Amino acid sequence: MTSAAIEFRSVTKSYGDFIAVQNLNLNILQGEFLVLLGPSGCGKSTILKLLAGIEDPSSGEIYVNNRLVNYLLPRDRNVAMVFQNYALYPHMSVAENIAYPLKSRKKESRGRMNVKEKTLNAAKLVEISDQLDKRPEALSGGQRQRVALARAIVRDPDVFAMDEPLSNLDAQLRDAMRQHLMAIHRRVGKATIYVTHDHHEAMTMADRIVVLKDGVVQQIGTPFEVFHSPVNTFVGGFLGHPKMNIVPGISLGQNSVRIGEFNLQSSCATGPEGASLLVGLRPTDAKPEGSSNRISGTVTASEFTGADTIVTLSIPSLYDLRFRCIEASARIKGKLLAFSYSAEHVHIFNQDGKRM
Repeated sequence: MTSAAIEFRSVTKSYGDFIAVQNLNLNILQGEFLVLLGPSGCGKSTILKLLAGIEDPSSGEIYVNNRLVNYLLPRDRNVAMVFQNYALYPHMSVAENIAYPLKSRKKESRGRMNVKEKTLNAAKLVEISDQLDKRPEALSGGQRQRVALARAIVRDPDVFAMDEPLSNLDAQLRDAMRQHLMAIHRRVGKATIYVTHDHHEAMTMADRIVVLKDGVVQQIGTPFEVFHSPVNTFVGGFLGHPKMNIVPGISLGQNSVRIGEFNLQSSCATGPEGASLLVGLRPTDAKPEGSSNRISGTVTASEFTGADTIVTLSIPSLYDLRFRCIEASARIKGKLLAFSYSAEHVHIFNQDGKRM
């Protein structure tokens, strides 16, 4: 069994009466890329600060490679942080920025390679070795982020902590940097905690995702598990674009539910007949074909995205719902459309929003 590189044991962080992180129990495996996902203020950045020693936990214990780090100074934890704003020194060259952790900690006296060699190796890894003499102001946003990554790598840390490192980049560059970052991770092979509010970023990068809300872990799982089996309506609604349709329904018993004037079969339990439920339908799971589990309505709005179209349907006795389709004619307002769902894509939640 792979050992844990990082462990949070019943960790809580509070500021007066405000609880930023509540009773966090989490293991990150050696070599794992774990993503903390959630909206602003959910506690994900606070967790990184607790790991790095920037903040102290109010209670609980934090271990890095089986070593308790609660009482260690940040520089003694061997945790490398990569920040959203790069945090580069403007008066230093790229090479000097990368080498700074080595010089400030005098690691060159302990390593087999000198500072110059380690700096060059880190620069080559992030493909920035041709920019070593430049100052940060002469670099693009993507290049600056690569310098920040090289500066973290050169330390040879036990773990990496990355706080939304790609959020300042434009969409096209962010996609390219995401792929490059994952290639670096595979080569370096160190445990990484990555913070983001972007569900697409989390889904494409993570080995596992931790979904947070108000400082409390909602669900931990692989991207597939979290997306296809959300434990509550918050997780179901937070992952995916367009977001999951969540509508009230009534149980008909025997894995059947009624929403508006439509009856749907589900692979989830629906509880006793007559029970009030919440039904989750992802727009991306809708199929234009099929004679069962059908929902129909009138097109009131459409969004053409290139590969497909997101349509909003006005459905009798329900709120407007959104669905994805590929038909060009779906963009015609007033057109009557019908979609079907397989039973495994009809998600059932109780009135408190918990998965049945």
